[in-house]
Amino acid sequence: MSEVILYTGNAFSVADGKGRFVLPLEMRRQVKLSSGNETRLFLSVHGGNPCATGFGESHRRHLFTEVEELAREARAAGRDYDADLELERRLGTIEEVNFDDGGRFAMHPDIKEEYGITDAVFFYGVGRYIQIWKPETLVDSKDRPELIRNKVCRWLDQRTAGGAR
Repeated sequence: MSEVILYTGNAFSVADGKGRFVLPLEMRRQVKLSSGNETRLFLSVHGGNPCATGFGESHRRHLFTEVEELAREARAAGRDYDADLELERRLGTIEEVNFDDGGRFAMHPDIKEEYGITDAVFFYGVGRYIQIWKPETLVDSKDRPELIRNKVCRWLDQRTAGGAR
């Protein structure tokens, strides 16, 4: 689990009849690798974008280790640093969910409500974690790459026309 896991790629998921989403296959493999072959997905809020994040155990540990390193650097430089507050910000919003062999998982209701997620999400691998967007929000996020925004816009248009699932 010490190896850095990098998530790339993107995919859509429409909730099933039980409200579960499907984690894309390659991302599912990476999450399992990151979590010691367990089907544990950690969900949280993004610090700067209006989306949720998903990742495995190795990234959760990385978040903790990073705060410890920042605290050491601050002490060495004689600067104030509230490590407890930073741990609250980074770890306090994490919710653990399990996914089945098909990648189905129930998104935590607080996270769904925070981002207005109802019946569809867009998974976007961006390195150490996966961004999980409400598709309409991503389209409106002008800082996202145009290629990705256009892809999501086309999917939404097809869905409205009855073609995308």
